[in-house]
Amino acid sequence: MSATEPHPGLLLLVLTGCAFILGTGEIMLAGLLPEIAAEVGVSLPIAGMLISMFALTVVVGGPVLALATGGLARKPLVLALMLLFAGGNVVAALSPSFPLLVGSRVLAALAHAALMPLFFGVAVDLVPPERRASAVARVSLGLSLATVIGLPIGAAVGQWLGWRAVFWALAALTLAATALLRLLLPTGQRAVAGRLAELRVLGDRRVQVTVAMTALGAAAAFTAYTYITPMLTDVTGFGPMTVTALLLVFGIGGTAGNVLGGRLADRALMPAICGALASLAAALLLLGSVAANKPLTVAALFAFGAAYYAVIPVVNTRLLAVASQQARTLALTVQSSAFNLGITAGGWFGGRLIGHGFPLWMVPVAGGVLAVLALVIAVVESAGDRRMVEVSR
Repeated sequence: MSATEPHPGLLLLVLTGCAFILGTGEIMLAGLLPEIAAEVGVSLPIAGMLISMFALTVVVGGPVLALATGGLARKPLVLALMLLFAGGNVVAALSPSFPLLVGSRVLAALAHAALMPLFFGVAVDLVPPERRASAVARVSLGLSLATVIGLPIGAAVGQWLGWRAVFWALAALTLAATALLRLLLPTGQRAVAGRLAELRVLGDRRVQVTVAMTALGAAAAFTAYTYITPMLTDVTGFGPMTVTALLLVFGIGGTAGNVLGGRLADRALMPAICGALASLAAALLLLGSVAANKPLTVAALFAFGAAYYAVIPVVNTRLLAVASQQARTLALTVQSSAFNLGITAGGWFGGRLIGHGFPLWMVPVAGGVLAVLALVIAVVESAGDRRMVEVSR
């Protein structure tokens, strides 16, 4: 689809809304686990498997599903996956037992893993090449808004009407979004590439480097973010209610960073990636260094959110730039898997540091070191790009 076809702006808005629904569906369990654990009769750590199972399904199932659907036209595939996501939430709302609830999360995670790359692919086809980063950022904005708005609203609805009502609401929103996509997505779009054509993209060094930067960036951020609440309470001295507001500050920073990252990437992609990763490293190192100072911690938390959410659109845009057009879906799916793998690895790394007796303020510092490693990769890649341009002249 080109920018000259009808309703590109409206379709981009709907895609942002779809990303918000999917993002909320992924993270909203964090505010509902105690209620779910009590009703289905499991401990809180066991209930936490619902979150880890979702991430694991995205890591493993996303690429498998992308390959299995190779050759299918985009519109019916998107609509079918949206219905699968809605169905997973309906099953969750009706689940009488924990195993069935786990199964419902697997269904939703499979749909989530396959849909987000498709949404990014549709978005970049709506705009000219020089505006691709902004289009990716618009879709990514839905994910950051899920943190700022979706998570607290989901928690509030869960407290008011019960956790099952949250799943019913997600299913209803998904069905409404599916109806809009059915109207707005063009028919007769090119099919997704075949399996062999897509698999070749995984051998592209530039794709591999971009995926590595993504995984390291996510690991850096979630080394710190997974344990941000105990650091803010035990080290900085904020109360629990204040910490809730501070997480909103992080989300607001993320929303601003997401938009800024997209705009900068439209101007100069690799410098934007280097700048975003450098900012992430600086913010994490600062956050650990000033953890005993409340005003500086608030500022560092905002900078952390802005820097991390600036990374997401720029690395996705880089992947779209280096992957062949026919293999974008699999490349973005692998990128999503790397992101979730980085989240898991970051949480594990931070936990190991704490388990070995490191103070909580050191955890974001360790995340900053991982961000520096990602930055080194980006700088080397940027230098390689410049050499290729000079040779081609």
